Amino acid sequence: MPSLVGRDVEIGQLCELLDPSGGGIVYVSGSAGMGKTSLIEAAVQRCAGGRVRAWGTCWHGDGAPAFWPWIRALDDLVEALGTDRARAIAPRDQALLAALVPAMGDDAVEVGQDERVLLFDAVRRFLEYAARERPVVLVLDDLQWADPSSVDLLDYVSSSPISSDLAIVAAYRHDEAELPVGLAETARRGRHVHLEGLATESVVELLAERFGEEEAALWAPDVRRRTGGHPFFVQELASVGRIDDGSVPDDVGRMVMARIEQLDEAAREILVLAAVLGNRLLLDVLSSATGRGVESVTSTLAPAIRSGVVEERSAGSLWFSHDLFRETIYASTEPARRVAMHGDIAAALEDRFDAGAEVAPGDLAGHTAAAVGHVGLERAILWARRAAAVERSKSAFLEAAAHVERLRVAALEAGVPVPPDLLVELLIEEADSLARSGHPDRARDRLDLAWRRAPDDHVRAQVALAVQRLGSKFSAPRVEVIEQLESSLAAVRGTGDDALEARLTATLARELWHSVASDRGRARPLSERALSLGRSADDETLVECLLARHDTLWEPGTGAERAVLGREIAEVGLRLQDRDRIAEGLLLESNALLECGSGGFRPVLDRWIGLLTDRDEPRDRYMVLTRRAALALIDGDADGGARLVDEAADLGHEIGEPDTGNVLMSQRVALAHVVDERNSYIELADAAVEWWTGAPLLAHAVAAGALAVAGELDTAAMHVSAVVDAGGAAGEESYLQSVLVGHLAEAATALGDAELCRSLLQHVEPLVDSCGVNGAVVAFAGPFSYTAALLAGALGDADRANDLAHRAVATSRRLGASCWVQRSAALLDEARADDSDRDDRPSATLVRGQSFWTLEWDGSAITLPDRKGVGDLATLLQRPHREVAALELAGSRLALRGATDDVVDEAALRAYRDRLNDIDEERDAAALNGDLGRAGRLDEERDAVLAELRRVTGIGNTARSVDDDAERARKAVSARIRDALRHIGQGNSFLGAHLDRSIRTGLRCAYEPAPDEEITWVVSDER
Repeated sequence: MPSLVGRDVEIGQLCELLDPSGGGIVYVSGSAGMGKTSLIEAAVQRCAGGRVRAWGTCWHGDGAPAFWPWIRALDDLVEALGTDRARAIAPRDQALLAALVPAMGDDAVEVGQDERVLLFDAVRRFLEYAARERPVVLVLDDLQWADPSSVDLLDYVSSSPISSDLAIVAAYRHDEAELPVGLAETARRGRHVHLEGLATESVVELLAERFGEEEAALWAPDVRRRTGGHPFFVQELASVGRIDDGSVPDDVGRMVMARIEQLDEAAREILVLAAVLGNRLLLDVLSSATGRGVESVTSTLAPAIRSGVVEERSAGSLWFSHDLFRETIYASTEPARRVAMHGDIAAALEDRFDAGAEVAPGDLAGHTAAAVGHVGLERAILWARRAAAVERSKSAFLEAAAHVERLRVAALEAGVPVPPDLLVELLIEEADSLARSGHPDRARDRLDLAWRRAPDDHVRAQVALAVQRLGSKFSAPRVEVIEQLESSLAAVRGTGDDALEARLTATLARELWHSVASDRGRARPLSERALSLGRSADDETLVECLLARHDTLWEPGTGAERAVLGREIAEVGLRLQDRDRIAEGLLLESNALLECGSGGFRPVLDRWIGLLTDRDEPRDRYMVLTRRAALALIDGDADGGARLVDEAADLGHEIGEPDTGNVLMSQRVALAHVVDERNSYIELADAAVEWWTGAPLLAHAVAAGALAVAGELDTAAMHVSAVVDAGGAAGEESYLQSVLVGHLAEAATALGDAELCRSLLQHVEPLVDSCGVNGAVVAFAGPFSYTAALLAGALGDADRANDLAHRAVATSRRLGASCWVQRSAALLDEARADDSDRDDRPSATLVRGQSFWTLEWDGSAITLPDRKGVGDLATLLQRPHREVAALELAGSRLALRGATDDVVDEAALRAYRDRLNDIDEERDAAALNGDLGRAGRLDEERDAVLAELRRVTGIGNTARSVDDDAERARKAVSARIRDALRHIGQGNSFLGAHLDRSIRTGLRCAYEPAPDEEITWVVSDER
């Protein structure tokens, strides 16, 4: 191969990479025509015989599809592996990979901004898995023309460890005036092979093929001096046959044109049109554009093929043999002629598209933009938008913006007027893509221009909505955004366009709510107005208004109203067939129900989990893992919760989920409560201050509470001061308030700060019927009644503390929050201990003698036989509001196994599930009919059925296995306790009735008197 003369060293360097023990990434650089592609081909042919070859070349010209070299290379790889095998090695990533390689599956997902990194990681994994099947060499050629997304993907892949089974070769012109952004930085991470000009001896070898060794040796030094040893220049000089007259051209353009001028006029005409078309000469397109038959075009090109300007790479596939030929021909063509040819090519490509052949919308977008004055604005916009849509579906947002920008600029330069309202539409579309690509400043520039060009108030309103969508930092003043929204709303109000007014009002409400505190007071009335308008508009508008109303209400104590809104969001999402809206509504409803202390949050969350599990996208898996972690912590499963928290965080970091850190930190707070160990609280305090730098109130409150519980009171006091100085609990109005208040209460009570306790109790008193939740079912923060009980007890109000602790126990049990049941029961114990010296508190004693028990109450005594049932009662009376397993009471060796729940058979389990299905259907019907009373009653019944189902089933709602010892213990203990109660009732009817109401038997037994029936029991053994 002549072009490889003098390249033995460079081929050897590439072969080191391609060796079976090699692998990694190498960049081949050099000027145009230096032989980079030929070098790679030779090295692959010589040294990579055992590797699968996958090759992708960048497309030079407007309209290049995003990821183009990757698409071509991955196509090669899938073809080499076989479609079935390629799919088999990437079962979870098929839908993502199909966005680039359709052969990977029929269910390609639209890759949005959030999924872009997921796509990158799917490609990385696929390359690694494929290389394990068979070693792979992947070539990305002509990266100087790479689209931004292709460079980003290369950067992602190259930043990860690459196994020896995978070799990546990336070639580019290092001296291009404008290399793609990021390519130079990415290339620094790999090995390099750089091509310079050939030595004089190699120039002799090249010239000798045409002129013989003697003449070549004579002229080689001069040719080497004039060409710099550039292989392409030397070959072109030899091809024109003149080296002895000193007429060596100084630039490649004149050298290439010297070759072209040797062809006949007909061939040159076709080549000019082909240069406008692109690197590949599509014969049917050239035929259509020239009005000549395919055979005629082919025969006309024969001289160009013979001269080496065009080459046939496969049957019927013609290409310019080097990019320099096409570039030079295109540059030498008069601009006006090029424009007309772009129009001819566009028409021919449209014919090809209409015939069902493959045509990239980006290619048509480029040609129609270049010829916008010929083809018309409508056609150019059509293809620009189609091309942008294709790029957006692959998360190639910068490329999508480029299609629209190119069209705008081309129309301006061609003097084609764009109607103002249409121009604003294009600018908004371009801005949205720029914002999603990570260029908010450029996006804002486009929207500023759109605002200035908007022809009327309605169009200006659309710009205002687009400006708001750009977003800004939480709690930062958003003066400009708010002013634009208010201006647009004032102009639209009363015009009869209720849908637009509703959207503007809803958007303004959300913007005010997420702005500084002084703006938030206006948000709720606006959200209420927006929802009123939205109910007479379309569903897309309605769901935006529902979300605005929900967000502006999202604070502790509003769960009931927000649960209704969440449910309606899901219902509207169902009408829209929008799975994301359905999921959003279900999660918000479940969260609101949890805040209300309703066990009904679980079935709603189950439906949400099922919806996301069915879709099974990476972000869905992350979301589900985080909520399973939250559920485990609610259930008191410290080990399982910790494992799920870590798994979720690992996945979140892997997929680039932006909120991973906040979610992890929030769940670490909940985990510390479940673990309840000193070291875990100290670690939590340090982590909170380190992580929540942007939320100092929350950080210092969490640290204060954690350190106080750990006994580090001096340090806790410092953090309390930091919170109080920053405004205290009143400074936080969002759902974070529940976390802040709870931890601050722990610190205030431990420090004996009565003033802070009174302030916090006043703050939390209206919320005692609800619970705190951080995020949307991210981390449960406990019942507010627990916090209020803690504060009331610290202030010496034992009766109030006792009543509130009872509420906290009941709420926690309803939710299945075992950790909070234990914490609340401990408060009850403290309240009873604090109240034990009060004369008005009823008390009773139960004393065991040698052969009988004595029960004393209100000055009278009864004697009870020394039976096991009385002993069981004594155990329960010493542990009020705490469950005791029947196995423990029975003294069984199995008591520690924990098999303490009721036994249920499969038939009963089916009955439970059938009733749940019936309840769901009846409740949906009631909601649709507006029968909120019946819907509420059905919710309560569903809570009760689910609570019972959870009590009698195992993991996954499967029937528990029958444990004979546990069941025998239940029966025996229940019978003997009933016998003891009968004896007590015969001797003292009041105590008998009280205990009959307050004793619960079963596999778990407990003494649970009502708050107004509390009795202090003193139990002793005097044997």
